[in-house]
Amino acid sequence: MTRNNNKKRNLNKKLLENNKSISRVKHEYWNILNFPTIDLDIIKKWDVQKLIYHLKVMFSVEGYCRKDLFNKESEYKFRLKQIDGKTFLKMTRNDFFKMGISGLLILHLEAEILRLHGYYKNENYYEPEELLLKFNSFELRNNNIPKENFFNKKDLFQQLITRKLLKVPSIYELKRFLLTPLPMRVFVPSFCLLNNQENSNIYSYVIPQEQCFREFGNIITSSPISLPFINALTYPYNSNSPCQENNLICYNLIIDALIQGTLSCLQSQKSQWIYMARNFIQSKEDLLRPDWMCWINDHLIIHGVELPENIEWDVGIQNIIEKTHWKDIYYSNLPFKFVYISKGPILRWYVFDPLRYQIISISQDFDLDRTLDRLRMIRTVINIYNVLDSIRRNWVQFIKINKSTHPLYLTINRDGGTTIEFMGNLVKKSLSTQKMKENFNYDTIRKIYLETSHIKNLIHCVDLEGNLSYPILTKDGSCKIFLHPVGYYYYPKNELEVKSMIKTILQVLKEMHQVNWTHRDIYWGNILRQDNGDWLIIDLELGGPVNEILQFSLWNRWPEQAVIGKPYLACYDIYQVGTLMDELKGTGQYFNNYSKSFIQFKNLLLEPAKDNNFTAEMALRHEWLSEVITCSHD
Repeated sequence: MTRNNNKKRNLNKKLLENNKSISRVKHEYWNILNFPTIDLDIIKKWDVQKLIYHLKVMFSVEGYCRKDLFNKESEYKFRLKQIDGKTFLKMTRNDFFKMGISGLLILHLEAEILRLHGYYKNENYYEPEELLLKFNSFELRNNNIPKENFFNKKDLFQQLITRKLLKVPSIYELKRFLLTPLPMRVFVPSFCLLNNQENSNIYSYVIPQEQCFREFGNIITSSPISLPFINALTYPYNSNSPCQENNLICYNLIIDALIQGTLSCLQSQKSQWIYMARNFIQSKEDLLRPDWMCWINDHLIIHGVELPENIEWDVGIQNIIEKTHWKDIYYSNLPFKFVYISKGPILRWYVFDPLRYQIISISQDFDLDRTLDRLRMIRTVINIYNVLDSIRRNWVQFIKINKSTHPLYLTINRDGGTTIEFMGNLVKKSLSTQKMKENFNYDTIRKIYLETSHIKNLIHCVDLEGNLSYPILTKDGSCKIFLHPVGYYYYPKNELEVKSMIKTILQVLKEMHQVNWTHRDIYWGNILRQDNGDWLIIDLELGGPVNEILQFSLWNRWPEQAVIGKPYLACYDIYQVGTLMDELKGTGQYFNNYSKSFIQFKNLLLEPAKDNNFTAEMALRHEWLSEVITCSHD
């Protein structure tokens, strides 16, 4: 019995070593992030076994294409017909069809023949100059998919033309990967090809739709994935086109069709995780944003700059650097950001490297007035999508930071009448016309920002250059406020951090009360932390003069004495600081972790509503704020 168990263990060990060996060979032979091309003379010398090995490796690489397509039955058919490397290179779709091979597998095999005829030169990939494939009609079949669903669903095409990468490529792997040929060609109506009949290289990307049939002779209908390819083939690009006259708007439309159109088509109908927007210049602050933006999980991941043809590339590069604002509150731990610069009809892709704080070119120059370059652009965008998808699926490893994050250049709606937009070094806050009529007085908002602009650790109103300024009342009655500095949400982890926060808030309130202003809105949502570690108190819109008769009552954080028709006293702000401390128990931090002085001080701050003479200056003299804490409770 023992001898048999030992034999079994040795056999399992041997099998495991063999599997590891095979896996190692596959990895060395075919790395999806370093896509191989093979000399044609070598391929022509392949025997049947070598070709089958090549195809088995191709269909076993994780994330490259559907694994179930090349199975034992397919392998048997290749052996039966004795198809070697030289034969494979000359095969047509009709040859595959006669072998009884699935239509989906045919699409991948055709794309592989095209790729093997292509080549790399000077780090660029070139399609085969002469196509050996003849475009004979054939019927697409797949036994594993119900015929009524075949090629009807957007998600099926999305699965066929995209790849699932196991890991996110490094910056230095991106250039090679973005050149990776597509795993299949896309169906387009043949009329789209009428003006491109002399350019045979485009057939590396597209197939005439009318030459592909379903069962019973029905022509296969186009998928949404076909739309960007159709746009690339049909959008005006001849000498009569306004694009030739350096019309920037025209090129913007092409860019939207090729980039935004492609990414939109690739998203699954069940999960819309990519958001895109174009920046339309209507006001001065719009100049602070990139021309085109794309976010995943509220993180800016693609950023486009579009320039007239006579502007130098260096101007675009500087523009990217200025509008990137790489901070973890905007980008978490993302490894990079994709960027493109267009200059008239020429577009070039870059990647922003946060470690070196510079951008690196990762593509050829695409001429948007050339059909083939437009198709190459779509290939690049599809491969960028594959990278974005790998980032999304590995998202947990990129968000391990101890800070809240904010979406850069993306408008956040609050309560229907207030919007916030983080614009790098400042924040744009907009109050709607209705909000201004119902809740706010512009003159009061203007005065409180002007008269508290000297107070440290309090939010300030600035202009677009960062100079101290005042809110802007627009013609329609809405109000725009540009705010500085920028902070992030952070809950103190121990008593020492709580003490630092409370001391800062009381100091700010002391200085506000000295110039006759009360804050009135002290709660956790208005307490932020800055990159330098200082605390920041925000939101002055509800503030008002000391002892002002109240026209409204806010909420339960105000003491019960703060009611409509009565004055709002400065000590009511102090009460809200006590409420803030009292709410720490709701964050999972229990008071038994804190000193007795902390509890006494908290209770003291909740008393000012009964003692109208208690001030922030008096609170700052309390022993707890000067007491040295030798240990902390994380």
